[in-house]
Amino acid sequence: MKCDVVRDLLPSYADRLTSGESNREIEKHLKTCENCRQYYQEMTGDGPEILPKADVKDAALLAGMRKKRKRALLAAVIVILILAAGGLWTFIGYSVGSSKVLAEDVKLSYGRKEDTAYLEMEPRGGAFEFSSFTEKIQDSSGNIIGTRTRLKAQRFRKGWFVKGSMGWKNEIEGGDYICEWVLEFSDKTLTIRNGKLISEKDTMSLPQD
Repeated sequence: MKCDVVRDLLPSYADRLTSGESNREIEKHLKTCENCRQYYQEMTGDGPEILPKADVKDAALLAGMRKKRKRALLAAVIVILILAAGGLWTFIGYSVGSSKVLAEDVKLSYGRKEDTAYLEMEPRGGAFEFSSFTEKIQDSSGNIIGTRTRLKAQRFRKGWFVKGSMGWKNEIEGGDYICEWVLEFSDKTLTIRNGKLISEKDTMSLPQD
């Protein structure tokens, strides 16, 4: 095996990545070639710095390449650990969840487009569960003048990889028609009518998990 071939294989040999047959050829060459042996010693830091200047530069370059590979491997391990921790946190948070759902846990979007009122809720870093109940709104004469939907937050499940949004649309039948959503969180109750927030009440009473 020639010197240039051996020197190309030495970094992999030092990292124990070469095959058994290659190892035997490299070791056989190192026993008989003083220059390559010193080159290997300089590269691994196991020998005195007695190489020619050109070889010292090459050995330093190879040593730098080994350090870069080690840093890349370490970075990959760290990323895997972070993802694993995030997955575990997501699994625990989603499996257990919390019965305390705050208004700040949800991003609200509401409004009116022509004759349609809409409401959208998107959880911040998790998924939530709501119970809902819709009732008719009547005037003093018993005429139906709208609908009221009550949405009560039941549970919030946190997690990096958990997503779940909800949305509603109701047609406003006439100028006096009422389309109302009442959102009950652990800390606040919000009332949205015909695409506008008309009430925000602090409930203060926070249930325990």
